[in-house]
Amino acid sequence: FIQKNKVFLSSLTIMITIIFLLYDLGSQYYILGTDKVGEDVLYKSIKSIRTGILIGTLTTIVMLPFAIFLGIFAGYIGGLIDDIIQYIYTTLNSIPSVLLIASAILMLQVYMSNNPLEFENIYERADLRLFFLCMILGLTSWTGLCRLLRGESMKLREVEYVQASQTFGLKKISIIIRHIIPNIMHIVIITVVLDFSALVLAEAVLSYVNIGVDPTTYSWGNMINAARLEMSREPIVWWSLFSAFLFMFVLVLFANLFSDAVREAFDPRASKNYE
Repeated sequence: FIQKNKVFLSSLTIMITIIFLLYDLGSQYYILGTDKVGEDVLYKSIKSIRTGILIGTLTTIVMLPFAIFLGIFAGYIGGLIDDIIQYIYTTLNSIPSVLLIASAILMLQVYMSNNPLEFENIYERADLRLFFLCMILGLTSWTGLCRLLRGESMKLREVEYVQASQTFGLKKISIIIRHIIPNIMHIVIITVVLDFSALVLAEAVLSYVNIGVDPTTYSWGNMINAARLEMSREPIVWWSLFSAFLFMFVLVLFANLFSDAVREAFDPRASKNYE
């Protein structure tokens, strides 16, 4: 655990030092160059961090209640409830997520085009599209974690201390809160961080095909989409693409390092291994 913390804190210290160095140099130079309209690429990359974190965080907030509660109830209670929940996430998994997201975003675009007076400026339209994208991603990405938690809950309900709790007449909701949830949180943390990394990359892919965030929103996907035309120029303008890739890599790397540190701190089985 201490070694994991040292890696995370050392990486965080290096990153903070680089940020202060970039901030100091950025006031005098275009460190990562400019795009085709003369806008600072470093500024755009830093502003895009907000979009990446918002998509990962809001989508996770939407996804977690469905995944945790449905997964636990399906695995621990079983029976008809298990069959219904399995039917729901199996049906949702059978729908191609990209087509579902594309159709939802196109429907939102049609609504905004038909009701322009409901939005005072382009920023309200962009924020609504970002929020709507997070909602759709959350509603389509909880099934994998739900399936994992269902299997883990089925295993935990057979262990001795859960069986003893049932024998002594403890209510099911108390067993779930005291025994099931604490022992599945390491799976939740790992899966959430992996999904966070996937969502950051998904935003880039969706924005690249124009069904992601609004084109006026600063995001790495929009930067990659704009860099597509610049890569065909002579000489090649590559620094916009490189900057978007670099910032995505750093954000995903620190998310994974943070998840490792948190998992080692809160997973009792991992703590025993280190002892």
